[in-house]
Amino acid sequence: MQKLETRTIEIDSKVTEGVKLPASMILYAVAVDHFVITAKPLKNLEATALAKTRVAVAAGEDKVVIKLGTKIYGFYHLDENDYTVMVSEKDPATIVVTI
Repeated sequence: MQKLETRTIEIDSKVTEGVKLPASMILYAVAVDHFVITAKPLKNLEATALAKTRVAVAAGEDKVVIKLGTKIYGFYHLDENDYTVMVSEKDPATIVVTI
């Protein structure tokens, strides 16, 4: 069995403060300029997302580390681009990353 190569992004734990994130979440590639990471399937994104994959999440005291597959990481050029991380007001366990 081939091991999936991953890259990580880190976000400040203050962004998700008070929310217990699961160790595995769903990443929806929504458009070329943003993606959504959520704890549970989102019906509207299930039908419209460009891609869907699982990501590993590790929450520490001061940061949350999200392991992305290298294809998603490369598609969004996360090693070259700045990105903004926000959480949904309706569901604080839903993370939106905008490039």
